[in-house]
Amino acid sequence: MNRLLSQALLIGATLAMTALFVLSRGSPYQEALLSGAAVVLILLSVLLERLAPFRPAWNESRGDLPGDMGAAIVILGVLEPLLKWLTPLALLWLLPAFDGLEAVSRAPLFVQVFGVLLLTELGAYLAHRAHHAFAPLWALHAMHHAPERLYTLNNFRFHPLNYILNHLLMLVPVLMLGFESEAVVAVLAITLPALLLQHSNIAFDFGWLDGFVNTNSLHRWHHSTREAEGNRNFGRALVIWDRLLGTYHNPKAGSAPEAVGLFAASRSYPDAGRFFAQLGYPFSRACCARG
Repeated sequence: MNRLLSQALLIGATLAMTALFVLSRGSPYQEALLSGAAVVLILLSVLLERLAPFRPAWNESRGDLPGDMGAAIVILGVLEPLLKWLTPLALLWLLPAFDGLEAVSRAPLFVQVFGVLLLTELGAYLAHRAHHAFAPLWALHAMHHAPERLYTLNNFRFHPLNYILNHLLMLVPVLMLGFESEAVVAVLAITLPALLLQHSNIAFDFGWLDGFVNTNSLHRWHHSTREAEGNRNFGRALVIWDRLLGTYHNPKAGSAPEAVGLFAASRSYPDAGRFFAQLGYPFSRACCARG
């Protein structure tokens, strides 16, 4: 896919999500509208994988589909709804007298959105980097790296505990500081296109956008089987913290790792199709090989 079309698609989708958020402010159907738009983006990604694949072989299942489907059901059908309601309630219970910072809660929405974006990206970056640095956390995160191909459904392949830790490090500081929930929703909407396309098997050419957004071109390097390449590009939707903290990796436009999957030291980890074995691995005697 040529560069101009690639850039137009990502920028256009981001602007469309931003517009949808603005137009649906105050509507009881906002969440449903944003969720519907996410489904459309997922379907578009799946279609483009067939029309313009980065690697055609990645469109063929390698026994990993059941694991991807199982993880998606747990994340989207169980954890996401629970965490949405339980996180604020838990904070109210733990910190009943703390209402956040007045200067934060009274700031204009666009200022809050910018603050939430920076803080959630930092929280996600730190959580992600920690999951690569410490063996018990890697035992959780290895589920995400287990597939030997990248395609749209990989977006949702996370061990539930990995997902919960990421969620807490991203959102608890934001809520404690007093940012409005509307600003959090705005950031989720704005970053959704980049996130949903991040694992896609699409031959995009984003050019200068690779310097700011954690595109599928950059994220492939993070899934490399080589540690020197895979321990890079930890950002969520953006790579601002990777660039500031020295973990940004983009050797050459259009290039990609030789292979994706687990590092050599984690080859004993259950294969990508064994979803329940992967869920139990962090609590098994075989744990916790670092890779």
